[in-house]
Amino acid sequence: EALGIRMFLFSTIIGQLTMTYASNFRNCIALQMVENVPFCQSLSYIVIKHQGYGLEALSTLFFLFGLASVIVGAVFYILGRLKLGKVLYFFPAHVLVGCIGGIGVFIAKTGLEVTANASFGTAFVEKMSLLLVVFGFEAGLRVLNHLTKDSTGTSRYPLLSPIYFILITPLFYFGIWACGISVETAFSKGYFFPPLDDTSGDDSVQSFLSSLWSKSTWDLFRVVDFTTISWAAVIESIPTMVALVLFSLIHVPINIPAFAVSTDVDVEINAELVAHGYSNGIVGFFGGLQNYMAYTQSIIYYKSGGNGRASSLAVAGLTSVLFFFGPTIASHMPRCMAGTLLLHCGIDLFLEGVYDSYGKYDYLEYGGIWAIAFVMTMFGMEAALLMGAVSALLTYAIQSVTYLSPVRGSMTAATLRSSEWNRSPEAFDVLDSDITGRKKIEVIQLQGHLFFGNITLFGETVKKIIQSNPAGQLPFIVIIDFTLVLGIDSSAAQAIIKLRDQLSHQLGTKLVIFVPGSADGFPCEINISEQLNTARNFSGSYVCEDLDQALIYAEDALIATVNKNLLYDNIKGSFLSNDQQEFLSIEDEKSHAIELLFRKCPGECREVVEQFLSYFTRETYNKGDVLWKQGTKSDSAKLLVSGDLMSKLEYEAETTESISIGSMIGESGLVQGTNRNSTVYVLVDNTVLYSLSSEAWEVMKKNDLQSAQLLYSIVVRYLTLRVQHVSNRIFETRCLPI
Repeated sequence: EALGIRMFLFSTIIGQLTMTYASNFRNCIALQMVENVPFCQSLSYIVIKHQGYGLEALSTLFFLFGLASVIVGAVFYILGRLKLGKVLYFFPAHVLVGCIGGIGVFIAKTGLEVTANASFGTAFVEKMSLLLVVFGFEAGLRVLNHLTKDSTGTSRYPLLSPIYFILITPLFYFGIWACGISVETAFSKGYFFPPLDDTSGDDSVQSFLSSLWSKSTWDLFRVVDFTTISWAAVIESIPTMVALVLFSLIHVPINIPAFAVSTDVDVEINAELVAHGYSNGIVGFFGGLQNYMAYTQSIIYYKSGGNGRASSLAVAGLTSVLFFFGPTIASHMPRCMAGTLLLHCGIDLFLEGVYDSYGKYDYLEYGGIWAIAFVMTMFGMEAALLMGAVSALLTYAIQSVTYLSPVRGSMTAATLRSSEWNRSPEAFDVLDSDITGRKKIEVIQLQGHLFFGNITLFGETVKKIIQSNPAGQLPFIVIIDFTLVLGIDSSAAQAIIKLRDQLSHQLGTKLVIFVPGSADGFPCEINISEQLNTARNFSGSYVCEDLDQALIYAEDALIATVNKNLLYDNIKGSFLSNDQQEFLSIEDEKSHAIELLFRKCPGECREVVEQFLSYFTRETYNKGDVLWKQGTKSDSAKLLVSGDLMSKLEYEAETTESISIGSMIGESGLVQGTNRNSTVYVLVDNTVLYSLSSEAWEVMKKNDLQSAQLLYSIVVRYLTLRVQHVSNRIFETRCLPI
C-alpha cells in the first residue's frame, strides 16, 4: 500500500516540476492521471494471471507502468515537435463524454469497495455500517453544495469540497469519541486502513523520522528486476497499453484550451504537448504512472492566488514531503474519507457524462454516450474504447446521410454567364435561344463527403433532377460541380463513373462535364479524372478545373451543335490571339478595333461606333510593362486589340485574371472617377491598345452625348455580365438574374 501511495505522489511531483519549467502556464497543477486507473487495474489482472502475487509480479507490473508512461510521453513529444497538436481534436466529443461517465461509475464503485474492504456484491450487506458513514458524508456535501450555489447555479465557494474532505478525518475521530468508541475498536471493525505493509516485509508502522531513511521508501525505484519480468504478460498487455495511450491523449487537448480560456492566457498547444512528453518520459523511466495538467486542481490553485514559478515549486516541495511521510499519515486516515472522496468524484464524473450532456447532443450521440458508459462499466476500458470507435463511425455515417444531402442544389444555366463575353452576335443568339441556348445546360452542385453511405442518394437525386424536366426538354449538357466536396471514397468514385454512363445511355445526355474545383483534381485517392475525360467532338464526358471553364466548354458545345464555324469567329480564338500577327496596315487594325467595339454594343449603328473610336489613341506596349498600379487614379479606359494582359489584385491573395483580345478595361473607374481596382501587366511584346483618356472623355461628355452614351452602355453591360458570372451565381442562387 505504501508503494502505491508513493507511486501516485512521485508521478505528481515529476509532473509538477516539469510543468513549472516547461509549460507556458504560470499556475498549472500537475497530477497523476487518475482516469487511467481502470487500465492499471486491467494490467494488474493480466500480471496476476501469469505470475500471481509477489515481488516478481510487482516487477512486471511496474515495468508495464513505466513502459506505458514512456510511450505516452513519446507520443506527446512527437505530436508537439511535429506541430501535430490538432490531430488530438479528432476524438469526437461524445466519445470522451461517454468514457467520463463510465470512469465515474468505476471510481464510485471503487470508493465503495475501498470503504467496505470487499468486492462489489452481496458482501456489502455485512459491511453496511461502514458504507452508511460514507453515504452520510456524501449526502452532507451534496446538501452544502446545493445551498451555496448562486442564481446561475455556480458554487460561491470553490474551496468548499476540498475543505470538507480535509475535515472528514477530524469529524470522524470526534464522532467515535462522542459515541464512546475507542480507536482500537474502530480499527478492529474495519473503519481504518490497516497499518501499511512495505515490500521489505517489515510490518511495523514507521515513525515520521524513520520514513526518510527506510529502505522501503525507495522501493519504487528498486522494484523492477528484468530477470523476473514475465514477457508473456507483457505481450498480452499490448492491447491494453495501446488503449491506455489513446485514452491518455484525450484529456490534454481539452484541459489546455479550457484552462487557457479560464486564465485568459494565450498558449500554444504544441509546446504544452512537448512539456507533457518530458514529464511522462521522465516518470516512465523510473517506472511511474502517467501524469498531466489537471484542469480542476489548476483552476482551484489559480483562484486561490497561485501564480509563478516559486509557488509551483512550493507545491512540488509539499508533495515531496508527503512522498516520505504520506504513507505513515495514511495509516491514521479512516476509510470513510477515501470512500467519500472517490464516491463524490465518481458521481460527479457520471453526472458530467450522462446527465449534464443531455440536450447538448443529438439523440444518436447521446445514445452513444450511454452505450460507452454501460460497456465500460460491464466489460472494461478496452471494450469501451472499441465501442467509442463504433459509435463515432456510426454517428458520422448516419449524420452525413441524415443532415447533409450530397446535392446542394441545381439550376439551369439560363441566367449564368461565363467569362467568354467576346463572342460574335450570332454566337450569343445561339446561347440566348430558348431552343438551343443555355437552358439546355443543367448545373448540379455537390457538397460534403461522398462515400458509400450517401452515394446511392447522390445518384438518385441527380437522375431525379434531370428527369424532372418536361418531356422533350431534357438537358443537353449536365455540369456536375464538385468544388464543395471534401472527400470521395473508392465506392463513390466507382459510382460517379457509373452515373456518367447512366446519364449518357439512359437519359440521353450528350455531354457530362465534371468540375473538381481544383487543379489537383478530385479529392480522391483514385485518379478518376482520366476515366471521366473522354469527350470527343463535344460528346461524352469532360473534366474542367473550375465552373467558368466548364460553362465556356458547354457554351462551345451548344454553338458547335448549331454552327461549328461560329466557334472560329470568337475573337479570343482568332488568328490574332493565336499567332499575334501584325496587321497589314493601321487601317486594317482600326477595322478590327471597330469590330471589337461593335460586338460590345449590339444593336448600335456602325457609324456611331466609328465615331466613338475616333476619341481613342493608339498605344503599344512590350512584355513586362505595367499599364497601371492598383490604387492609382483612373485616367483612361483601354481596348485590347492585340496581345495579352493580366490583371492582379495586389492585396487580396494576389488573385490574377487573364484579359483577352476584345476586352475593354478601366472604363468603370473612368466613368465613376474611382481609383484602379487592380494592377494590369503586359504579357507579350507588341501589345496594341486603343486608349480613351480622361480629357477625351470630358470632351465627349460635353460635345458628343451619343458617343458618351455608348461608353455608359459598355459599363452597364460589363457589370451585368460580372453579376451574372457563374462564380457569383452558383453559390447563392437567391440573387435575381439581371
